[in-house]
Amino acid sequence: MDSTNKNRRTGANGNQKLSFGQMQFGRIQFAPTVILFFALVFGGCEKDDLGNVKPDSFNGKVTAKVENGAAYNSQISTVWALYDAKINSSGGLTGQMLANGGYVDGGFTIDLPAIPSSYLMNIQTFFGSIVNGSEGLEFSDPDVRLLDADFFGISSDNKYVDYFIYTTGGTKRTTCLFVYSNGEATVKGGKNINVALSQGWNRIYFSTSENKLTSKAPKGMKWFINNDVK
Repeated sequence: MDSTNKNRRTGANGNQKLSFGQMQFGRIQFAPTVILFFALVFGGCEKDDLGNVKPDSFNGKVTAKVENGAAYNSQISTVWALYDAKINSSGGLTGQMLANGGYVDGGFTIDLPAIPSSYLMNIQTFFGSIVNGSEGLEFSDPDVRLLDADFFGISSDNKYVDYFIYTTGGTKRTTCLFVYSNGEATVKGGKNINVALSQGWNRIYFSTSENKLTSKAPKGMKWFINNDVK
């Protein structure tokens, strides 16, 4: 999944806050890269063939051992979990702060917080932005609200280095989105989408080879820094 949202951090400079709100994080050293974007082709009104899935929910604690991660020990000091991050025309990174953690021995641990509903977007808008339009999607509870988090490596002098993704890798990869939901819901669309969400933090998975979005985790998921995904 490759779009333009990102996540957060604190402590690199004295005025960073661990609160919600749009902030400027400084200039980017490297060419902008995009994160996770889906363009799914729906199978009309056919019944999905993904079977019934259960939510892949977790308590918000993300622990990552990054493939080849030790190679970045001297470049990355902190990982920011951000929401709605964007790179502007002058190379600055803006976004919503969620949480942060130190980058140590090629990995990181971040505790993602519970998110107040006022900071979330409605489920139709959320999935519509992911799948490039929500027509053909069925929502069990249209009042549920969601937010997703992305993870950025930040240097000791507060510069963006690269972002992290949890994926199988390869050209036919499956990639994970980390999504907070304020309620339980299912989302279905043709043969391509079958997602179940619990209240709290969830993982959902997009397969580029099968063009499907589901809550069922595949085998072989690993953490990578984007530059090292083959």
